[in-house]
Amino acid sequence: MQKLLDAAAFPRLQSIAAGLMALMLLAIPLPVRAATSPPAALPDSYQLSLLIYSALTALDQANTTGNYTVLRQLAAPAFQNINSPDALAALFAKYRRQRVVLAPIMLYQPTLTQPPEIGADGVLRLKGYFATRPLRIGFELGYQSVDGVWKLIAMSIAPSQA
Repeated sequence: MQKLLDAAAFPRLQSIAAGLMALMLLAIPLPVRAATSPPAALPDSYQLSLLIYSALTALDQANTTGNYTVLRQLAAPAFQNINSPDALAALFAKYRRQRVVLAPIMLYQPTLTQPPEIGADGVLRLKGYFATRPLRIGFELGYQSVDGVWKLIAMSIAPSQA
């Protein structure tokens, strides 16, 4: 069984300081899809944008309030099982200390640097950035279909100088 996030699946983005990347989900095996279950369809560009905006807005609000409960509850059960609100707060503490604000993404279109793909493990992977200023916001997001709804299972952001 393939692991969700390994070094080959999500290479690191350039960030403000070397190593400034928060991975919310390091490695988790996904359940095997039943043979009779059809694979989830790739969302259209509108749906992809909604997934991206939703995840990064939830992260921005969690960083602003220090409360990661809603971000966690919006995610897939596998994500919830290994990420408590306190663990998420610890993962994103650097961004809170540096006062990284993600809200400006709402004024920009996301640019995907790789075509969206659904891997053999059923995970939808999205990689790209928002050309915001003064920080460009890079992202890598993973989604798992849960009862026909794409739910966040992995997230990484990488703010860098624009």
